[in-house]
Amino acid sequence: MHKVGAKSDFGLRRKLLAAFCTGALLPKLSWAGAPASSPLLLDLQRDGQRVRVNVLTPEGYRAAAWMLRDIKAGNVIGWPSLTLLVWAAQLQEALNTHHAYTVFAVTSGLRTQQTNRRIEGAAQHSLHLPDANNQFHAMDFKPLGATLDQLELIATQMPAGGVGRYSSHLHLDVRNSPARW
Repeated sequence: MHKVGAKSDFGLRRKLLAAFCTGALLPKLSWAGAPASSPLLLDLQRDGQRVRVNVLTPEGYRAAAWMLRDIKAGNVIGWPSLTLLVWAAQLQEALNTHHAYTVFAVTSGLRTQQTNRRIEGAAQHSLHLPDANNQFHAMDFKPLGATLDQLELIATQMPAGGVGRYSSHLHLDVRNSPARW
């Protein structure tokens, strides 16, 4: 199993992203926690739209990218980290299994520099910002069907990544070591 968060993970994610953008399915996705032949579903809601997609397909990946767009910058679309989508889908599945069916209402995904500057308290080097490959590594969302307490409890069991609990939502990001706030 590939260790998520290792330095080599960024190179692997770039290769996976390139394959998804060209429409190729990769059987190597087993490192992400589910074999490529099994759907890894993510149910997202935002601005009156709702999608339930398999993040391991090109169509599902593109739909998730649309739902995580920067709406404050005129619907700018970036490319979410595949690891971020996989973690979100696994988190949602755990909530569905142990609590109740839960939809994630997206409050933030990609942020342009302009949007990030307008958000009070946003980190200057936020993982919501696109990197050199236009890939971002963070999302904020509310659980619809479970409580923030239930969501936080499961999310903090992840071995890596950032999990931040706020009064109205949870922040999830991809980083090399665990961070909790």
